[in-house]
Amino acid sequence: MMAEASRILTAAGLVAASVGLTVYGIGAAIYEPQSFQMNTGIILMVVGVLAAVVGILVSKRIPDEE
Repeated sequence: MMAEASRILTAAGLVAASVGLTVYGIGAAIYEPQSFQMNTGIILMVVGVLAAVVGILVSKRIPDEE
């Protein structure tokens, strides 16, 4: 159960971070930068990276079952 949750958390975190980078890039690429899109992108990137790191750390703490 915990292993599956850590995999889901890692995958969702990495996806959120990449979507955040895309949203940030869209906000920055417009002629007049859009602060809402840039802020949203930064928040998504930070939350995504934190979720991925937590998921990886949790998966490393789970003992291997053989």
